[in-house]
Amino acid sequence: MKKNIRASALMGGILALAFFLRIRGANYGLPYVYHPDEPLYINISQNIFKSGDLNPHFFLYPSLFFYINAFAYIPYYLAGKLAGIFVAPNSIAPCVSLGLGIAQTMTPSAVTLGRVVTICFGVATCALIYLAGRQLTGRAEVGALAALITAISPTNIEQSRLITPDTFVAFFSMTAFLAAILIYQQGKTWQSVMAGICVGLTASSKYNGGLIILPVILAYFLRYGRTTSRQPKVYLTLFFCAAGFLLTTPYALFDSAKFLNELRYEAHHYATGHLGMEGNTLAWYVNYLWNTNGGIYLFAVFGIFLGLASRSREYALLSIFPLSYFTFISNFVVRNERTLLPITPFLFLLAAWFLITLIDKIASLPASPLRNLSFAFFACATIAAFSIPIAKTAEEMRRFNTIHSIEAARVWINGNLPQGAKIAIESYSPFIDTTRFSWQSFLRMNQHEPDWYVEQGFDYMVMSEGMYGRFYLEPDRYPTEIEKYDRLFDTFEALKFFDNNGYEIRIYKVR
Repeated sequence: MKKNIRASALMGGILALAFFLRIRGANYGLPYVYHPDEPLYINISQNIFKSGDLNPHFFLYPSLFFYINAFAYIPYYLAGKLAGIFVAPNSIAPCVSLGLGIAQTMTPSAVTLGRVVTICFGVATCALIYLAGRQLTGRAEVGALAALITAISPTNIEQSRLITPDTFVAFFSMTAFLAAILIYQQGKTWQSVMAGICVGLTASSKYNGGLIILPVILAYFLRYGRTTSRQPKVYLTLFFCAAGFLLTTPYALFDSAKFLNELRYEAHHYATGHLGMEGNTLAWYVNYLWNTNGGIYLFAVFGIFLGLASRSREYALLSIFPLSYFTFISNFVVRNERTLLPITPFLFLLAAWFLITLIDKIASLPASPLRNLSFAFFACATIAAFSIPIAKTAEEMRRFNTIHSIEAARVWINGNLPQGAKIAIESYSPFIDTTRFSWQSFLRMNQHEPDWYVEQGFDYMVMSEGMYGRFYLEPDRYPTEIEKYDRLFDTFEALKFFDNNGYEIRIYKVR
C-alpha cells in the first residue's frame, strides 16, 4: 500500500511539473498570434462550432484535432454567455491574418482555450507513458523516469502549448501502444477493439500516425506466431482501425474528392520540398535530436541495441514504431521538428528502460572500486545527458520574462513610423496597425528586386529572421535566395534592428 501511495505521489509530482512547464506560455504573445499555423486551425475549429457544419473543408490534416477543439468551445461559450461576454456564437471573433505568422485575435481567451486543450493532452501523454512503461517492463520506475523525461523535454513542452495536431498524435499513439502491450500479454477481445479504435484515432489526428498499427500487428505475431492470420481478433482490430478513423474524419467519405485531392497534395509537398525546410533530412533530424535531448536519445539507441542483443520481445515491441516512423519521415524532403514528436515517448521509454537496467547491472556487482567507479561514471553520464533538456527548458522559461523582438518591433513601428506610410511586411513579421498604415504582405521579401519596391511606392520594409534566416543557415543550398536578400539589405537604409531572444526583425527605409 505504501509503495502504491509513493508511486502515486511521484507521478502526481511529475504530472504537476509537466503541467506547470507547459501552462507557463499558454497566453504568450496574445492578442497577437505569431505561429504560422495556429490562426488557420483556430478558425477552422471555430467555424465548425459556430456553423454546426462538421465538414472542416480542409484535409491537409484529418479532422479529429479540429473536432476536439470545436467541442471545447461548447463549455467556453456557455460560460461566456452566462457571464454576459457572448451574445451568440459569432461573438467569438476569429483570428485576423495579415500574412503567414502575422495574426491578431480580438478574443484572446479563445486562443488560450485551444492551447490549454493541447496542454491537457500533453500532460496526459506523460501519464500514458508511465502506464505503458510499467505494463511492458513490470517496473514502475521505468515508466516514471520516461514520464519525467517527457515532462522536461523542450520539444514536448513547446509542441504541447501550440494549437497543432502533433501532441494529439503522441497521445493517441501511446494509447494504441498500451493496447498493443495488453494484446501481447493477455490477448483479450476488448483489447483488440481498443487497439483498433486507438490506431484509427491516431491516424485521424495526423495521417502519418497510422504507422502506430505496426506494434499492434507485431503484438499479435509475438503472441500467436504462425497462427496470427487465423485469429479473428486481428481482423476485428483492422475493422475498428477503419471505424475509428472514419467516425472522426467522416468527410473522407462524404467529401472524398476534396479529401483525396488534398491528401495527394500534402504527400507531394513533403516529397518535393519546402523552401528553407528541406534536404539532408536524416542528418537534420539526427542533429535536432542531439541538440534538444542529447544523451537521452543516445541511451535510447543503446536500449535498441540491448534489445537486439538479448532478443527481447518487449524491446522489439517498443522499438518497431520509432524505428519505422523515423525511417519513414527521413525519406521525405521536407523536415521539421514537430514531425518527430510522436516517437519521442517511445525513445524516452527506451532510454529509461536502458538506464534502469544499467543501474541494476552495476548494483549487482560485488562491492569494489570497479563498482564505485561504474556508479560514478553512470552518474556523470546521466547528469550530462539531462543537462541539455533542462538547460533548454530553463532558457525557454526565461524567454517568457522578456519582450520578444516581434513585439518590440510592433510597438516601435506603431509609435515611430508616420501615419499613412506604405509598408511591405514579410512572413513572421510584427502585426502592424492596419488603421494607421497602408500595407502589403509577402511570403518572402526577396520575391522582387529592390527597384520593384521603389516603383510600387513602398516607404518601409519589415523583414523577419523567421523567413530570411532559414536561407542563411544553409548558404550552400540557397545561394540564389541569399543573393537576392543581400541586394535588398545593401540597397535600402537600415532603420532599426531588433534581436531580443536571439530572433531578428529588420526595418528598412525604402525611400
